[in-house]
Amino acid sequence: MKKFLSFPVVIALIFLISTGARADFEPEKDYSLVMIDAAASGDTEAGIEAELMRNKKIYTLGIDEQKISYGDLLLLARVIHAEAGSEWLSEEWKMAVGEVLLNRVASPEFPDTLEECVYQEGQYCGAGESWYEDLIPYRSCVVAAKRLLSGERVLDEPSVVFQSNGPQGGGVFREYCDAYFGTTYLCYSTHPELYEG
Repeated sequence: MKKFLSFPVVIALIFLISTGARADFEPEKDYSLVMIDAAASGDTEAGIEAELMRNKKIYTLGIDEQKISYGDLLLLARVIHAEAGSEWLSEEWKMAVGEVLLNRVASPEFPDTLEECVYQEGQYCGAGESWYEDLIPYRSCVVAAKRLLSGERVLDEPSVVFQSNGPQGGGVFREYCDAYFGTTYLCYSTHPELYEG
């Protein structure tokens, strides 16, 4: 299913372009923190503007940092929130859940974009439902998403492409257990040959 920018995102983009989002960036400002704050507060306009300023700063100053789409940051944070968002769950658990999704994006077994992987039928519970599209993720989930999109990894195993409440795929790589939340299994692909080399 092809997803398009939501109406609020389109309106925010039009507003930013028409009101001077092309203004100069502030060299000392950490725009990734602005993006995090925006995602954790539901301020799409501020998040998109911060993305534009951050990208301009990276390009202009030749900074060696990964460009991050605000849309990808928000979507990844929503997945982490929905799958492991309870505040008492560890940062590692949150990062691992997000990393499995990024492994899928990089995998030849799944679609090539974050959005396509999230909205692939039967993959992520709630994706595409109205509550999910309106979900404002916890800040800890947004921070985990930002770290992952910046290249950090906690699993460092690209063939781990399944995450569920039960073992599946080619076997369990790691499991996280919580008395209330239950157990989450991170599992290998059933096609390990695709990840060799």
